[in-house]
Amino acid sequence: MKQGLFALWILTLACSPSEAPVTSTATLFHGMTVITGDGSSAIENAAMVVDGGAIVAIGTDDAVDRSSVAESIDLSGRTIMPLLHSVHVHLGYLTSEGMTAENYSRESIVADLERHAHYGIGSVLALGSDPGDTVFEIREDQKAGRAGGARLFTVGRGITSVGGWPTNIASISAAPQQVETEEQARAAVQAMVEKNADAIKIWVDDGGGSLPKISPELFGAAIDEASQHGLKVYAHVYYLDDAKALIASGVSGLAHSIRDREVDGELIEMMRANDVLYVPTLVAHQSSSGYADQEDWVGEASMRETVDAAVIDELKGEEYVQRLRASPGLAAQREQYQTALVNLKKLSDAGVTIGLGTDSGTTTRFPGYFEHRELKLMVDAGMTPAQAITAGTGNSAAVVGLDATLGEGAPADFMVLASNPLRDIKSTRNIEAVYVGGIRQAR
Repeated sequence: MKQGLFALWILTLACSPSEAPVTSTATLFHGMTVITGDGSSAIENAAMVVDGGAIVAIGTDDAVDRSSVAESIDLSGRTIMPLLHSVHVHLGYLTSEGMTAENYSRESIVADLERHAHYGIGSVLALGSDPGDTVFEIREDQKAGRAGGARLFTVGRGITSVGGWPTNIASISAAPQQVETEEQARAAVQAMVEKNADAIKIWVDDGGGSLPKISPELFGAAIDEASQHGLKVYAHVYYLDDAKALIASGVSGLAHSIRDREVDGELIEMMRANDVLYVPTLVAHQSSSGYADQEDWVGEASMRETVDAAVIDELKGEEYVQRLRASPGLAAQREQYQTALVNLKKLSDAGVTIGLGTDSGTTTRFPGYFEHRELKLMVDAGMTPAQAITAGTGNSAAVVGLDATLGEGAPADFMVLASNPLRDIKSTRNIEAVYVGGIRQAR
């Protein structure tokens, strides 16, 4: 009897969970160049081990332990980089039929988020044109796994003066909260706080003198109210003097380039001292002239991945091109764009934090694709490819509280590129695969 019990005890030990074979779920990616997204040098001939949706080891190929991996993926000749994050977009309005208020729906918003994800955009911050509850519902559905696409952050409804920008744009005229007193400005912020908005947006623009512009007293009240609720404020801006007034009031970021004149030392010091983010949205300021000049990106292969052929044919058509070229405002737009290029170079060289944003989702500015084109224009302005990539990865992800760098413990969210964008920034468009949480996504 005792001998039988002893034998049973030995058998139990042999089969105990602590001694059972462990099946590895780790994947090794190796042979590639890694751009980490934190501004440090790329890792050549790299290896990266991913397990449980996170990076557990990364370094040169000969320094990473691969003894416990279950799968090995050879990426020789490729480059991987973090997903991009775009902190100035609009969602749901632009379809193949154009940009209208009637287009705005759950389906069109999700479609835009999926377009962004197709191009390796990990998250977007929608800046001000989201009326109602739909966008907040989608945000919560994403958290629960009921909706996909790029991760959504939103300010809900932005704030402007009565009759101010962008109430003159028919498709989004109903979205802004229009205020004319400090009490209304504070109430507008409180309304977004109640919806758990991720930030606050203010439009500070007079449309070239044609519209009433929100006053410093009103945007100051809104910024103060937001700060009491722990929310950052991002401002649509055009004029240098407005940028200075906004920074003095405590704004966290400028969501467009300053275009009326070149920035000066005073603004640079204000931005550095207050760690104000600068989102140049160069594509928003250059798209009209780009289409008018029929630059080589119009209708290129990566654009055609998500933009209908009929839309591209129209954009390349003689009627559309001639209408743009005949526009009385085109010359001024060209001049403003050149000022934007100069200002980005000055601010970047001075150490101001640069973020990625495009104003995409508005007329002829296509979600996801325009984020990659923005990187090219940043480099045209004088930033290095590495600086532009850092702006679009680590810097912009930090705005929405995410980690977009590739290092041990970081999420395994990255793109596999056919060529190295540090040599040619347009290579970010040559996407072979997108991984989120270590899982390859359908594109």
